[in-house]
Amino acid sequence: MNFDNIEFLPLDQTYQLVQGFSCGDNWIDGYLKQPNNALFDHNLGISSTTTLMYEGEVIAFFTANCSHLEIPMEEAREIGLQDDLFIPAIEVKFLGVRTDLKQIGIGTYLLQFIIGKVLEITPIFTCRYIFLWSVEDKVKYYQNRYFQTTGKEENGLHLMKFLVPTYFTIEE
Repeated sequence: MNFDNIEFLPLDQTYQLVQGFSCGDNWIDGYLKQPNNALFDHNLGISSTTTLMYEGEVIAFFTANCSHLEIPMEEAREIGLQDDLFIPAIEVKFLGVRTDLKQIGIGTYLLQFIIGKVLEITPIFTCRYIFLWSVEDKVKYYQNRYFQTTGKEENGLHLMKFLVPTYFTIEE
């Protein structure tokens, strides 16, 4: 697969095509395919779902939105906060790669794309974390890519967080 030929398109342009998509997780597939879930959230501007297209087929997708993450008191003190435990973040609510295309690097490509976009906007809009919900069998995958588990679980998914690097300018 030539990754240079992958297109990123919003769900409202590809909704009919996602009906044949499966990442192998019924709950995640259901979110993508049911009109009262991903498409509804996308059209209301609650979250944005982006599909990855290759040769006219949906090969992956992700759903994300601006959010915040509550961090533990110790972590807040480490970065100099006194009271506020809520940090600006990008939440990746869902991420899926088509079942028959796993293990060829699409997930890594997609994760690099997401991190790259967050790094691009962070100097202007400030984002301290990317957090995402991971299925059980992908926790180690994300840990190997610098995501940490938070200990929070919901609907069988594990909340993972990635600290976005910050860059300080020192004036002389």
